[in-house]
Amino acid sequence: MTSFNPATDNITYIPKNTKDSYVESYFISVQRTLAKNTLLDIAYVGNHGVKLQGFLNANQKNPAAGFARPYANWPSDITAAVNEFYSNFNSLQVKYEQQFVGGLTLLNTFTWGHSLDNASALLEGNTPSPQDGNNIRADYAQSDYNLPVANITSLVYELPFGPGRHFASSSNGLVNTVIGGWQVSAINTMQAGTPFNITYSPNGAQALSPQISATYRGANEYRPNYVPGQKVTQGRNNRAPNTGFVNYINFNAFVLPPIKDAAGNVLSPFGNASRNPGRTPAFYQTDLALNKKFATPIESLKVEFRTEFYNLFNHTNLYLPGTISGTQGTTAATVGTGGTLAAGSIIGGVPNGGGQVTSTFQPRILQFGLKVIY
Repeated sequence: MTSFNPATDNITYIPKNTKDSYVESYFISVQRTLAKNTLLDIAYVGNHGVKLQGFLNANQKNPAAGFARPYANWPSDITAAVNEFYSNFNSLQVKYEQQFVGGLTLLNTFTWGHSLDNASALLEGNTPSPQDGNNIRADYAQSDYNLPVANITSLVYELPFGPGRHFASSSNGLVNTVIGGWQVSAINTMQAGTPFNITYSPNGAQALSPQISATYRGANEYRPNYVPGQKVTQGRNNRAPNTGFVNYINFNAFVLPPIKDAAGNVLSPFGNASRNPGRTPAFYQTDLALNKKFATPIESLKVEFRTEFYNLFNHTNLYLPGTISGTQGTTAATVGTGGTLAAGSIIGGVPNGGGQVTSTFQPRILQFGLKVIY
């Protein structure tokens, strides 16, 4: 039997006045037929999320109040599902569509957009909790899925060889078996990299939600201080010796907040870096498929051969970097319990660990298939 201990156990709370979340969507589009079976569509698309639900610690220790809890008579953390988050999305979307013109079906979509929010996932999603449950407006920044530019092209092309086609239309059965009936399909994706947050783990004396360890339960996402003028990332060519991992985050762009001031007062663990300040390199991938249908002496029996190439050009697309670590800085200033310091007032504190990309998306994959249709 497990006994409940209010001093150490994390409870969950849903406010009785919880309101429904909703999203206001709006768009305007103009379509134009350019030629037979060819269409151009230009649209503005936007939406605004209101009263979105997410998790935070409703009884988080507040550095600005001397690390006191809002509910002073309750000694531990309270995971609350609150409808206080919001989002905003605006985009220009252009679509070109061509339906079976000369054997080619083509669709190209281009999006130029910007997505902002202070919680990119609801409830038990990826990392919905804020840095400071008492100031969720400070987390309003680019969404986890914000892709400023994306262009995706897909096509299906019936090769013009064999009976009824432009070339070799009168070919015999043997020649048609070799060159006729081929179909090429492809999807080419080019888009901006994925945004990512940069966090660190402060000293235990600064822990504000000691009973919560998971971000999807409201654990604080502590961010470091940003050093003005420094680039957040340093490209994909800076490699760690021996492992070859990419040292992607620029350590010189950040400073870890001090634990205490010169008088020994415990300081706030919150840095001034924005949420999701970084972005991985652009993503490129081309997938290609070659299909061939064969007739057989049995009229009801068909055979289809498929060859599929995923990431045809074997482009290395980097995954997200890890969090940063290091020794927190010190200061000669005195600001009082729960105070904060600008990066210029902090001595040391430059991260020296983590920030590496250690994995990638899938490399080239080639597969063959044979399908019998009867």
